[in-house]
Amino acid sequence: MDPSYLKDLLWRGREVEFDYGANRYTIKLVDYRSSTEYAFGRKWGNKITSDYFDDILYRRDYGASLSEMLKEVSSSSIYIY
Repeated sequence: MDPSYLKDLLWRGREVEFDYGANRYTIKLVDYRSSTEYAFGRKWGNKITSDYFDDILYRRDYGASLSEMLKEVSSSSIYIY
């Protein structure tokens, strides 16, 4: 999945999940009254958050970065809600 397409989906209020390895990951844009944050992490676990999409895209909190995961994941393993 192209990162710019993912960012566009998030800004339109969509949540994206994908399977990578033995885990399911989720990424979404959380809208607070005074700010918005990107949240990324394992579906049933702690999430990393940031005000900046690129920060989430290139962090390596889960071994591989989100950017690397998106390059490797099959389109049949991506779920958009």
